[in-house]
Amino acid sequence: MRWQYFPGHATVPVLAAFAARDRTISENMSKISKISGFPEWLPEHKLLENQIIGLITAAYESHGFTPIETPAVELMETLAAKGVVDKEIFQVSRAQADANAEAELGLHFDLTVPFARYVALHFNELQFPFRRYQLQKVWRGDRPQRGRFREFYQFDIDIIARENLPLSCDAEVIELVDAAFRAIKVLRHSIKLNNRKILQGFYRKLGLDDAQRKQAIIAVDKIHKIGRDGVLKELREHARIEAADAEKIVAFATHRAPLRSAAADLAALLPDDPWCAEGLAELVTVGSLLPEICLDSVEVDLSLARGLDYYTGTIVEVCLPDYPEFGSVSAGGRYEDLASQFINKKLPGVGLSIGLSRLMELIISENLMPSAKRCPTTVLVAVLNEEQRAQCNAAARRIRAAGTNAEVYFQSPKLGKQIDYAAAKAIPYILFVSESGEFEVKDLSTKEQKKVSSLEAWCTSLTAGI
Repeated sequence: MRWQYFPGHATVPVLAAFAARDRTISENMSKISKISGFPEWLPEHKLLENQIIGLITAAYESHGFTPIETPAVELMETLAAKGVVDKEIFQVSRAQADANAEAELGLHFDLTVPFARYVALHFNELQFPFRRYQLQKVWRGDRPQRGRFREFYQFDIDIIARENLPLSCDAEVIELVDAAFRAIKVLRHSIKLNNRKILQGFYRKLGLDDAQRKQAIIAVDKIHKIGRDGVLKELREHARIEAADAEKIVAFATHRAPLRSAAADLAALLPDDPWCAEGLAELVTVGSLLPEICLDSVEVDLSLARGLDYYTGTIVEVCLPDYPEFGSVSAGGRYEDLASQFINKKLPGVGLSIGLSRLMELIISENLMPSAKRCPTTVLVAVLNEEQRAQCNAAARRIRAAGTNAEVYFQSPKLGKQIDYAAAKAIPYILFVSESGEFEVKDLSTKEQKKVSSLEAWCTSLTAGI
């Protein structure tokens, strides 16, 4: 039985009141549920995500890439350009664009089209080649499933140039994405590489027209989702391709070869077509510019098609061999004229996008990187009584000034409760301040407690790993 005392009133049992409160909380909780397709991480997972973002950012900035940010919305006519009209775009409003017209706005479904618009708008202010990375949320009307969300973070890297973009840039973004996944360490990855010119040349040799080639690329891009028979069905029904040619397309898509031997392995397979020859030559050139450590992860995969219209040459996907059912976690490629719809300039580019939220979903669900931290705090300053709070606050300020994160407990209950709080949040150290101003530190991992004469020297020892 719990009792509560109210000054000036009789002592009353409040068990019923607490029971009523708990029923209300339970009823309210039953009304709370996750919104499907919108990930929401716990604090320790968000800290882990920040750690991974830091690793990827460091890799990109090491090559001189710079960050940008674009609005969450774009004009619907911008989003519907370049072969993406079939995307389920979230339309958010009709906003007054000027005194005489209204503009339809939609949430961007990727960062590549907004990037092309950004480059066109700021063309005279940017230095080319422009090397950017961009981390932002994007939105899609997809049906939610494991690793596939309606709202999620993408982490993009692109190089865009004026008039000419050498294949060394294709190789550089591949090398950087490989470096980013190596920095994360816990996930074994493989890089699939193809060239749109090879596909276009093969389909042209079969006698397919432009519309059929487009439909064939869309169908083949789904081969790992809908299987061989599903692709054959789409080729027959949507692209109106004869059964014999559809079989040839699917058979062609089954070929894979290590990048090191692509020239020899594919030379006999490809038809005598200038597009195929050019595409293969570009693959070989890109391979020759990749570092040896990267080549171990790369293979040419002729099933790789990338369904979006704007890709014109190199196309890339990063997959996780230990989780084949999860699909790709990074993808992209080369585009020659994506910005031409916004500006009368030739601005070829190449880029890759990491599906950060998709990657995090796998890491969290499989516990691949157990988070060592549940909060950023390194030191909890315990408070023995409220009279010494000013001393505790002053000690915490000194710790922070020395470069170590510290928080002061918000009340002054028994020390056991404060220690339990630190343990629950995986805070490694507790600082005790005596009434005379002396300091003692307790290491919660070893249970060792010792006096500290200088907070600054002690913080330095933490940083140095002493």
